[in-house]
Amino acid sequence: MLELLRKGVKTWVAKALLGLLILSFAVWGIGGEIFSFSFRTAVARAGDTKVTAERFVNAYTQEQNRLSQQRGEAVSHSVMRDLGIDQRVLQRLLREAAFNEELTSMGVRIGDEAAYDAIRQQPEFQNEDGSLSIRAVQYTLGQLGITEAEFIDLNRNLVGQNLLTGPAVAPTRSPPGFAARMAAFQTETKRIASISFELEEAANPGAPNDSQIAEFYEANKDRYVEPERRWGEFIHVDFEALVAASQPSEDVIAQTYEAERQAYEIPATRTIDQMPFPDLAMAEAALARLRSGEIDFEGLAAEEGHDMANLDLGVVGREDVPPATADAIFSATEPGILDAIDLPIGAAIVRVRSVTEGGEIPLEQVRTALADRLAREEAYSKAPTIANQLDDLRASGTSMADTAAQVGLPLGKIEGFGADGSLPHGAPAGPPEVLLRSEARREVLDALDGEERSIIELQDGGFLLVHIERIEEGGQQEMGDVIERVVADWTRAQRLADLTVRAEKTAALATDGTLAAIALALGKELATPDPFTRADAPVDLSREALDRVFTSETGTALVNVTPDETIVQVIEVTASVDLPPEITVETAEQLDIVLEQSIRLDEAELLSRAIVASHETGTDPAALDEVFTYLGGQNRGGY
Repeated sequence: MLELLRKGVKTWVAKALLGLLILSFAVWGIGGEIFSFSFRTAVARAGDTKVTAERFVNAYTQEQNRLSQQRGEAVSHSVMRDLGIDQRVLQRLLREAAFNEELTSMGVRIGDEAAYDAIRQQPEFQNEDGSLSIRAVQYTLGQLGITEAEFIDLNRNLVGQNLLTGPAVAPTRSPPGFAARMAAFQTETKRIASISFELEEAANPGAPNDSQIAEFYEANKDRYVEPERRWGEFIHVDFEALVAASQPSEDVIAQTYEAERQAYEIPATRTIDQMPFPDLAMAEAALARLRSGEIDFEGLAAEEGHDMANLDLGVVGREDVPPATADAIFSATEPGILDAIDLPIGAAIVRVRSVTEGGEIPLEQVRTALADRLAREEAYSKAPTIANQLDDLRASGTSMADTAAQVGLPLGKIEGFGADGSLPHGAPAGPPEVLLRSEARREVLDALDGEERSIIELQDGGFLLVHIERIEEGGQQEMGDVIERVVADWTRAQRLADLTVRAEKTAALATDGTLAAIALALGKELATPDPFTRADAPVDLSREALDRVFTSETGTALVNVTPDETIVQVIEVTASVDLPPEITVETAEQLDIVLEQSIRLDEAELLSRAIVASHETGTDPAALDEVFTYLGGQNRGGY
């Protein structure tokens, strides 16, 4: 296929390879149930264009494989569906179908040659001479986890989409001068100096009276709003705990190593450059010049009209090079230029840039990784079994406490868990760690009053069973219930106010670069952070202070209360740092490109939505359920 693509040849063989394998009807037995499943079944439609079960399975499986590779572990169907990835895949396929329907209605058909050309014209798939880089295409296939036929089909769809959206977005330009103004804004750089006053330095305001407490509470009531809170129980099948409890014995590690010994053999490799010559005599003459020091390898390549990128064969194993060169290359024990090699057609000079002799990785080097892998495999096996036990026990009416005890897991408590992840004020500790995960928090917060949720699989391979016993509505807290917090907040506010007045008086004195002298007189350290832009400003600058720093002239002093309200600073703007003009120009050019791309993407997206909306679309939930039943049966071992 790639060779056909490289040559740009269109044959009936290429067409056959491009065709998706259409299986007719098969019968599977899943969990004792027999059902019929067809890859030709439409799971969705856009007009008369079908999204077949096979098309969906292929796209969905590719996405599942990609995510699994990204995470380094299998991503289950339940996680995929909880994250809505199945729907995203389906919507993408529906969009493709709508575009195909639109093209069909216009009498346009995207042929194989157009798809080939689309690939050949993409810079990332080209060698420096403009020819197709087979290596780049193969790398992309590996990254995407798709076949060559699917890659061609993907580009066919992209060509079709571009035919419809390209003319509409091509003329788009960013507003004149806008990128330059943004570049100037983003690259503007300031230097400051500061001294700090901490809360402990403020005068003691004493205890507030009842009137002051009430006034502060009324002015800051939004601080004292209690979120809705939930109480209940949960059982967590902790995957990492299972891993820790599933560590294999030394005998098992040794036996596994022996059984997989071949996997721990590193093949011998060489990193090489290979320069071709018409015959051996010419190669030997060139080699003599290299070894005499008359010319180096790069100079010889340029003289012979070669691009070094085309001579670089990278890392190769013995099986990657012809037998005629393998012995010579792999007899080299250190980097260097080999003797000229006579080839069946022409000759070559080979430069070995690095040598890896290969050999066996001893057990000691892989023991930890092997033990962890075995433990995780065992945990992946145990976790679903424990989850099934939990499910069966609860279905039989066993209490949460007895269920936890029978499976040997602790019974977790949900004690006033709020939507913000907090517990009631004054709780002795924070919520259990597992409940802070987004998937677990959603499970707790989605539960109804008195509801026991179905057990769910967590992204790390564990499981969670939640039972909510009661829910208390949130709302404004009465002052009497939060009196201690109100007093503490009032005290802090008084101290901040005292420090702010002191800082403002200091700032009024800090003119003409005198902040350093004031710091010395007060016995305070003068902080001088590195120059910064708006994007990388110090984190203790409030938004208001940051805006003032960048709108003030050099020598201006101002006051900043840190976002955590623990420090009041006096800040002096000591310099505006001018970056080299070429940096601003380069930034403006880059922003101009980004802006145009962003606008075009927005326009293309809006047009795409309009095209989809212009065709009647729909999905078949029953067909999708059959697809997932099929997928579940295919992957019962780990999915």
